Amino acid sequence: MSKKTPPAKSASTNPAKLAKGEIVGICQSMVSAGLVIGTAGNVSQRIGDTGSVAITPSSKDYSCLDPDDIMVVSLDGEVLEGDRNPSIETPMHLAVYKARPDVSAVVHTHSVYATTLAVLRLPLPPIIDEFVVRLGGQVEVAKYAMPGTEELARNAIEALGPRNGVLLANHGPLCCAGTLHDALHNAQLLERAAQIYLIARAAIGLKKVSTISTEAQAEQQSMFEMFKRVKRR
Repeated sequence: MSKKTPPAKSASTNPAKLAKGEIVGICQSMVSAGLVIGTAGNVSQRIGDTGSVAITPSSKDYSCLDPDDIMVVSLDGEVLEGDRNPSIETPMHLAVYKARPDVSAVVHTHSVYATTLAVLRLPLPPIIDEFVVRLGGQVEVAKYAMPGTEELARNAIEALGPRNGVLLANHGPLCCAGTLHDALHNAQLLERAAQIYLIARAAIGLKKVSTISTEAQAEQQSMFEMFKRVKRR
């Protein structure tokens, strides 16, 4: 008696297909929110416990991005699925996953206000509530390096530390989290805080802007660490 061929996995049970579809949705949300234009920025997600990552392709406009365009690579950068080139920033995304086991999603945007801080080489302090809870503390600026290089990846990891956001000098922000939706939320929060920070500095003649209290930061830091320990897909 011949063996039956097992049925093909549907998108709902195939983790790679699910990740690809979610990435396309997040990219469209990034465009709608004004965080990117054209092909700027990139998005990735771990694919369960497979040791692989789904990531946006290089030079593909988000307005016509399709799940089949999303690439799958190993944590060593080997292309496993897809007919395009993976994002130029793949080394940086993979470096985040290797350094941060708690992270399952990375969103890199070119949003205006956060990128302005990156150009000015100004860290973003915790000036509003939810900032520390979501991002883990002051968002630092990584040393400049050319896009797509291992040097940029190393600089990003060094400045990111245990937090969920970093500013890449003269480039833009990178945010991470346990899920894609949380990573996008962090990117939106960072952009909003950057806008408020720059407006506040302009209003007071570039003097120091008040941050939330040390006590509040400590309490919110505890919440940030607790959320990081929550098991993510």
